[in-house]
Amino acid sequence: MRIAMNADLNFVRERIDPYRAYADEADRHDSDMRVRAYVGNALTQAQAPLGEALDATTRGLLETVLMKCMFTDQAFIRKFEHGPLDEPTVAALVRSDRNLLDSADRARSADAGSMAGILHEIDREFEARRSPEPVA
Repeated sequence: MRIAMNADLNFVRERIDPYRAYADEADRHDSDMRVRAYVGNALTQAQAPLGEALDATTRGLLETVLMKCMFTDQAFIRKFEHGPLDEPTVAALVRSDRNLLDSADRARSADAGSMAGILHEIDREFEARRSPEPVA
């Protein structure tokens, strides 16, 4: 698990500096905010050149996901706000952050046809963060 978490942590830290993972309450809020900002920035950059090439459904999904990037998910942050987190939980949260950043990176160069799939991935990952599955 440690090797997988280190790879995920390195991936995230290459994109977000500083990224302190989820060691304590302040770091949890900061990490969440930085991940949401990275994803939101990538989606905003992707949105501009695609413009009207996105169908109405995809534009609606994009707006929904951008809203998730702008505001803290209270159910997510409340669940992990206080007390220590065990290593499997931290590893799962870091993996989730990696997945979000990977999808965001792909969105930057996506065409209109692939954007909906990427947005669904991001939306699902934001939901999955609420109940992270341990990393094998």
